[in-house]
Amino acid sequence: MASSCAPIPRFLAKVKTALSKSSDNTGHWKGTRTFLIDAKVAESQTVTSFYLRPEDGGPLAAYKPGQFLSFELDIPGHDKPVMRSYTLSDSPGGLENGKLYRLSIKREPSPIDQPDLPPGASSNFFHDHVEVGSALQVIAPSGDFFLHDDRDGPVVLLSGGVGLTPMISMLNHLVDQGARRPVWFLHGVQNGDEHAFKGHVRQLAEAHDAISSHVVYAEPGPDDVQDRDYDAAGFYHIQILQRLLPGPDADFYLCGPPPFMKALYNALLDWGVEEDRIYYEFFGPATVLKNDAAPASKAAPSAAATGLEVVFLDSGITVAWDGTKDSLLELAEAHDLDVDFSCRSGVCHTCMSTLIEGEIEYIHDDVYMPEEDDQILICSAIPKTGVIIDL
Repeated sequence: MASSCAPIPRFLAKVKTALSKSSDNTGHWKGTRTFLIDAKVAESQTVTSFYLRPEDGGPLAAYKPGQFLSFELDIPGHDKPVMRSYTLSDSPGGLENGKLYRLSIKREPSPIDQPDLPPGASSNFFHDHVEVGSALQVIAPSGDFFLHDDRDGPVVLLSGGVGLTPMISMLNHLVDQGARRPVWFLHGVQNGDEHAFKGHVRQLAEAHDAISSHVVYAEPGPDDVQDRDYDAAGFYHIQILQRLLPGPDADFYLCGPPPFMKALYNALLDWGVEEDRIYYEFFGPATVLKNDAAPASKAAPSAAATGLEVVFLDSGITVAWDGTKDSLLELAEAHDLDVDFSCRSGVCHTCMSTLIEGEIEYIHDDVYMPEEDDQILICSAIPKTGVIIDL
């Protein structure tokens, strides 16, 4: 996962003093830790995998399939380190018995409809400047989007574009566990030039009766062959899912661009899929999916009052906090504020904002606290009193 944003990494001086080289005997570490690129492998014309090995030779922190790593990147032309998060794209323990991490990153060009905008800074940095032997500063795995191993029944892994990276991690993990649950790997991508892990997924589907694969190309290229490279042309819609799947009784995992996510999320609800069986990772604002309302929120901590007033000062917006949103970031998004974010879990500090007045509390236990008292991470914060935020 990654987003276009301008990070404010004021916390880096503090976390760098937090024993960045050390980790406990489980492999977990605090702050940043140095990793070296062990291998760089092209998965398609636009997606490249990067294999990371810890410089200190110590064990790796465990992670759940679907979670991500965060990075402090020294990108040429940027006067401050850039923070980005990218999903781990293999199963935990899948590489040299858990001695390597893997990321699979798509090179992001300038938007087609806005060619004057710069291309993705971090993705192009990885592709153009990160080579075997390069050193990167890495924050331990985290993230709220992951495979739920405690569930039974069918699993549907539904992705668009580079949204397949967490799905590859989940798929490989399910295979490592014996693929006891029926698994459908459904992927939509532009064409064969951009289709990553094509051979890998088809090989798994052929080798395991429990796994089924189906691929849709939006615009097949001249060298793309139906039934060899892809199964259908166009875009995923609910009729395809209804034709492929035995019914709506399954766990659905979605990851991809917002239009892809929104269309399928609402179509799944209309089909009768239970809302709490749809899990998703965002490449855009968290409030874009459900047509009639934002997705059901988790219960806010009991210390949080409701009916408080939240002022986004720079935007001239004052709204009531009624407890229906999970965070101040979601509240801002619900009122059409364009807010920078990346990890959404209090790790990367991309969403850091100035608290002018009032008190907040954090909904995540492992937030990397900002160094300055008036700085807050709105992706992980809710108000305890009325607040004024310089946003």
